[in-house]
Amino acid sequence: MIRVYSVLDQIKKMYETMTPVEKKIADYILNNSEAVTKMAVKRIAEESGTSDAAIVRFSKRIGLSGIKALKMELVKELTENTDTGLSRTIDINTDNHELIFQKVFQNTLRSLYNTEKIINHKRVIESAQLIVKANRSLIFGVSDSANTAKDLEQKLQRLNFNAYFTSDRTLMMERLKTANDKDILFVVSAKGHSTEVIDVLKLAKEQKLKTIVLTQQNVMQLARLSDVKIEISSEESNVVDINMTNRISQLMVIDVLFFYICKSVKDTANYKRLNILDI
Repeated sequence: MIRVYSVLDQIKKMYETMTPVEKKIADYILNNSEAVTKMAVKRIAEESGTSDAAIVRFSKRIGLSGIKALKMELVKELTENTDTGLSRTIDINTDNHELIFQKVFQNTLRSLYNTEKIINHKRVIESAQLIVKANRSLIFGVSDSANTAKDLEQKLQRLNFNAYFTSDRTLMMERLKTANDKDILFVVSAKGHSTEVIDVLKLAKEQKLKTIVLTQQNVMQLARLSDVKIEISSEESNVVDINMTNRISQLMVIDVLFFYICKSVKDTANYKRLNILDI
């Protein structure tokens, strides 16, 4: 059985975006992982040159409830023989059908499990509330993220919300020019590298629209341009699986967001006309 969540991997993935204090803790855990499992929080704080509170905050930053959970996960990681020796990289030239099947499933499970660990539930709830209150939801996504953005549009329209999706930068820019502060912009982006996404978000901020972004963790540029940033785990190790794991985690978050919205409007006429069994 593959270990889908790894404390050490999560620390390494997030390291570059950590604060100086967080990096002190990260360095100590990475270099003394076995010892940390047997140490009290006060001792870890002393050895890393930080504080008890910083250790607790660090644990939550990497998706765990506290230092006790961090140590438990670390013990499992260090003692259980969970390494299948299976590479995450899918090579269609050398991998047989069974191996491709195993890698696809394991990469997907890892992405979903780690997203569950790091996702900020309050931000998803806040996003649902913004959508419910908005006059219009303008939805934007390009490339493979456009599929997820389109899925959100369809779900909102089933509840008779004013939701409009496009993957065309020019069309979205025109819509934003006529938008007002009662509208919101929802952007889906894999890694935030797209110039189209950046341009659209900048104009939305100029128009004083509330902006929601669904993207991978640690995409700092999108964090600065959004009011609410929903982060999914980043699991990519090669070009082949980039879109696969992103898409699955994005769609999972959109499903959760949709049900949060349903919960908010469950007593309205729009919701009562919806056959929830057909979702």
